[in-house]
Amino acid sequence: MRRCVIDTNVLITANKALKNDPDDDVYDYPALITGCIKMLMKIIEKGIYVVLDIDDKIFSEYKRHLNFSGEPGLGDMFFQWLHDHRYSFPDSERVKLHKTKEGYLEFPAEMLNVNVDPSDMMFFAVSNAHPRKPDIIEATDTKWRNWVDSAKQCGINIEFIDEEYIRNH
Repeated sequence: MRRCVIDTNVLITANKALKNDPDDDVYDYPALITGCIKMLMKIIEKGIYVVLDIDDKIFSEYKRHLNFSGEPGLGDMFFQWLHDHRYSFPDSERVKLHKTKEGYLEFPAEMLNVNVDPSDMMFFAVSNAHPRKPDIIEATDTKWRNWVDSAKQCGINIEFIDEEYIRNH
């Protein structure tokens, strides 16, 4: 069974399918928005496990940006689905994180010299704490391209929804 950790911006970008903000360059990359939607639908349809932390740090971040009603966007719909189904995943798909002054005890030691934003550390910590080191799904944060090699050194793969978008920003 496939597992993944999903950066919040994947859900936020999926929501943009219903908006039209000419100042947001995401709209210049329709494959990015479509790719986020397809990824979220694939997770639901194929039964891919979404790996979360036991204390809901990731879920709480989702909650700050998405609607429990499941509307109006497809990211909101996925968030509602995840809310309703997250406890149906096996307990082994949730990991414990231990907060430290610098970030998380589970943050990969191989990445300590990499300048990772504190808000992004939890995604790496969750993947690293899981015995299968699930892929992290990333949409729009181009800083992540600088972390690919360091992540691979500790067995974590970053899967970009749209490589062209990441390459061009």
